Amino acid sequence: MFNLTSPYQEPGFDEWREQLEALPPSKPTVRNAEPTAQDGRWMRWVQAACESTNIQNVDYNVSKIEQQIVLMAEIAGHPVGFCIALAGATDADPLFIQLVAVVPFARRRGAGIALLSAAAQREPLRSIAMATLNDNDAANGLNECFAKSMGASIRRVPVRRYRRADLGFAPGELHRPWIVERPRSVG
Repeated sequence: MFNLTSPYQEPGFDEWREQLEALPPSKPTVRNAEPTAQDGRWMRWVQAACESTNIQNVDYNVSKIEQQIVLMAEIAGHPVGFCIALAGATDADPLFIQLVAVVPFARRRGAGIALLSAAAQREPLRSIAMATLNDNDAANGLNECFAKSMGASIRRVPVRRYRRADLGFAPGELHRPWIVERPRSVG
């Protein structure tokens, strides 16, 4: 398994980056991540390409895939992003979106919305909780577009409403928790 100090030195990384620069105008597709070294490596490379994401080793990423909902976004077969989500412990708890990462070459092409929508489809009866950095206007805009695409409302909630670990951030990080409340069906 490739767990070198830097993903930038791993075999295949440069070729993958070159492929991203030449992505066709195709729409993104989303699939379940598989607990393999390859998908763990794709996640690592996406982490390396995203400016606000911590770079994890392959084994850590594979363990996330084994334990949580992890979805991969691809354009023309090239991995361009992923989403990590966690269903709450009880039926009343929301689906926690812990991380959405999309490489810069694939942004504004629908990968973020596709990942969030696919995660939401996994738990159709749950509201969706997420947190973003206070100054991450792009992420806040993505969350608002996602809520609107579902016909749902989104609102800020107090920091202590959910456990930081469920939301995927550490104490001291300046995240804003949000809740996307799905419309209730009548009948």
